[in-house]
Amino acid sequence: MAKRYMTIVFVYLILLFSASVGIPIVYHILTSTTSISTADANAYSMIIWSIFSNILSLIIIFAILYKKPEENKIILGEKTSPLRSIIWIIGGVIGLYIGQIICSIIISLISGNIDESANTERLVNLTKAAPIFLIFISIFGPILEELVFRKVIFGGLSNVMNIHVAAVISSLFFGLLHGDISFLLSYFGIGLILCFLYTKTKRISVSMGAHILMNTIVLLLSLGLIGG
Repeated sequence: MAKRYMTIVFVYLILLFSASVGIPIVYHILTSTTSISTADANAYSMIIWSIFSNILSLIIIFAILYKKPEENKIILGEKTSPLRSIIWIIGGVIGLYIGQIICSIIISLISGNIDESANTERLVNLTKAAPIFLIFISIFGPILEELVFRKVIFGGLSNVMNIHVAAVISSLFFGLLHGDISFLLSYFGIGLILCFLYTKTKRISVSMGAHILMNTIVLLLSLGLIGG
């Protein structure tokens, strides 16, 4: 894997796990400078640090990738046209939902029951506390994850190993870092489908678009803003 790709992964992991330090700092600032409740301070500190750390990650990643030659064989070949890319995004969202349904059935058969993903439930609760967080989860989060997991990890690994093995490794990594082991299969399946979209279209914007739409629909459904 290219050195700058490894740097991006390192930066992403550092900022991802910085929450254990950053959230308490923000919490202390909020409780010492405002009169909000402990529960609100806890929620807002997680929201503020999540937004800050992920935007910082995006800035650093864009700076590393900006105007640099591609080191990713996934994008070699003719890119899908803009119109066909839109079709791939829509089809990709449908595929993502079908994949999640299949994974949910498998999980329920194995465990005997299935609850809502703890990761999704946490994000929904944070969005209820601060609705602006919806924009972060729906747009900034997917863009960052596609750059890291598909463009950098999947694309970087595909240069040094079989593309299918690279997709499996990057998707497993994607699932594990969501921190919800009971839904690991679902996140793993999502990762594989997004790798497929990226590979078939040669455009990271397609996997980003499908990821953004999927997250937006899931959150709006969970919040009861669509679907009754």
